[in-house]
Amino acid sequence: MPESVTCNLCGANDTRLLYGARDYRLRVDDELWNLVECRRCSLGYLNPRPTVDEIGRYYPGVYFAHRTSMARRYALQASYVTGAPGDLLEVGSAGGDFLALMRDRGWGVTGIEPSTTANPYGLPILKQRFPEECEFEPETFDVVAAWAVFEHLHDPAGAFERAAILLRPGGRLIVQVPNLRSINSRYARLEDIPRHLYFFTPSTIHQYARRCGLAPVETLHTTDLFGGSAGRGVLRRLLVRAVGGDDDDFFTLYRLSRRARFRRSPALASAWTVTALIERILITDWLTRTLKISGQIVAVLEKPMTASGGPNARTSPSNA
Repeated sequence: MPESVTCNLCGANDTRLLYGARDYRLRVDDELWNLVECRRCSLGYLNPRPTVDEIGRYYPGVYFAHRTSMARRYALQASYVTGAPGDLLEVGSAGGDFLALMRDRGWGVTGIEPSTTANPYGLPILKQRFPEECEFEPETFDVVAAWAVFEHLHDPAGAFERAAILLRPGGRLIVQVPNLRSINSRYARLEDIPRHLYFFTPSTIHQYARRCGLAPVETLHTTDLFGGSAGRGVLRRLLVRAVGGDDDDFFTLYRLSRRARFRRSPALASAWTVTALIERILITDWLTRTLKISGQIVAVLEKPMTASGGPNARTSPSNA
């Protein structure tokens, strides 16, 4: 059974419903999940949500099948890691492609990955859940990086806290997460629900940072990592609703290939294609970055040089 939870960031139980959504991407089941926003701190999250024991079935083999090497993406990720090489921990390292690149650049690398993804590089990748099973000594790493990971965790507050403990003074936590203020999250509703459990903004990331003693360095709106400008589906969603369809119809069409879409409904497919072109012209990457409505944000957080290594206490979330 799904579990109901309070806000992971502020501990409140005061939310407003943004919308309900199904697993449009993999269609593991037809469960309708509610995406809510905390009225006090603005954190977005699923409530109710799959439990830790249940969430595994929403990650079938096909979810990991597309994880092939993408050299350009890993090079872009590496560009966020500045300074002289030191010790780097990647949370959610998959097969180790990013770690291999950083190793070749002189970094000492370690990974944490709970899935059974192969490790072709022979890297030190621990098969553990973060932060629950992470047992490194405090102040072990100069950088902790998590690319599109924290939104999948059942306790992001614990992850921020654990990362802060693991960082040496002056070390940096780099997190890439979905932007709740983006077009694709709010209007096209193209979130990977229910695998995405939490939905962030620069404000909520900074609140997490302050609670565990980290200082924001920069927050960047990106369109070049994990489909950051994918919100271009918003006009196509409106098109489907204008012809009498609902969100399930929109997601069904969205998942189909162009050929399958034309076989299903030539007239609607033609309108879909034209609308997609209009989206591409109107909703440019430059625009989404400038307006800060891109699908992804990258936050760089630093542990102050005077830090003692212990995060501040926070209000602990609890299951209702």
